[in-house]
Amino acid sequence: MTNHTQRPMDSVTLKAIYSASARIKTTVCRTPLEPSQALSVLTGAEVRLKMENLQHTGSFKLRGAANVVASLDADQRIAGVIAPTAGNHGLGLACAGHAAGVPVSIFLPCSADPIKVSTMKSYGAQVTFFENIEEARQAAIVAAEESGATFVSAYDNEQMIAGAGTVGLEIMEDWADAEVILVNIGGGGLASGIATAVKAINPAAEVWAIQSEASPTFAHWKETGETIPVELSPSIAEGISGYIEPEAMTWPLVRDRVDRVLLVSEAGIKAAMLLMLNQHSHVIEPSGAPAIAAVLLYAKELSGRKVVCVVSGRNISGYRYLKLVNEATL
Repeated sequence: MTNHTQRPMDSVTLKAIYSASARIKTTVCRTPLEPSQALSVLTGAEVRLKMENLQHTGSFKLRGAANVVASLDADQRIAGVIAPTAGNHGLGLACAGHAAGVPVSIFLPCSADPIKVSTMKSYGAQVTFFENIEEARQAAIVAAEESGATFVSAYDNEQMIAGAGTVGLEIMEDWADAEVILVNIGGGGLASGIATAVKAINPAAEVWAIQSEASPTFAHWKETGETIPVELSPSIAEGISGYIEPEAMTWPLVRDRVDRVLLVSEAGIKAAMLLMLNQHSHVIEPSGAPAIAAVLLYAKELSGRKVVCVVSGRNISGYRYLKLVNEATL
């Protein structure tokens, strides 16, 4: 059974996010919302960090993956799940599948971080490599149709989005009067899930989605209101880069529930990684850093406001991390 067709936008609701929260509470941890004195001083805003880098598996992706696995029926559990991923989505599924006894097959680009790959294997996931993430995605769809396994998109799946939305639920529970939430965006699952939760609880709050200028799909779609072709370049933030299907269910959610989609540079992402090391002693992967880069870039607009930056992941090899932070300038 596949699971890659578009779902109605109204299926992603606050009620669905509360249900996901109850469903995954024994698998995920509630991550802290930490004040950042350094960023508050630099921006003139009151800045707090939602530390999803401290989540089990080192990324928010476990939330959606656990929700997907917990929602499978008996036949689907036996058949298992198949997913294409640049890394963290596969880590989340491998962990959730291992805990639930559900077989997991992960289709990866050859460029996938070896640390992520080895961790997936440690959870018992079957791993197959392809030239790039789009080839991995197409092969995963075919394999799911042929095997009867459930295809699990990292973002084009209502259970993934609802699981990711529990990040927004926790933010609102911990800081109900937060005014702006900055969150990275790749396929849009995290941003649209957070926006759904936040807007339902506090309609006055704003959600700004941040992506690399190397892979600006949603920024251009949001600006034009159309799913136009977008030129993509390689990015150090591979987890939020690459082709997004125009029919993905996240597009109408981002269009209607996310206030702004903004771009940061590759250099800005490196600088954010270095700042998080220097000021907070946290190792952050490139895909986890765009919100930090954005709070610095848009400091004037955020000054005087209550701001949350979602720090979404930490998974990166030591060699690659050192290379990137050594290239950074603050």
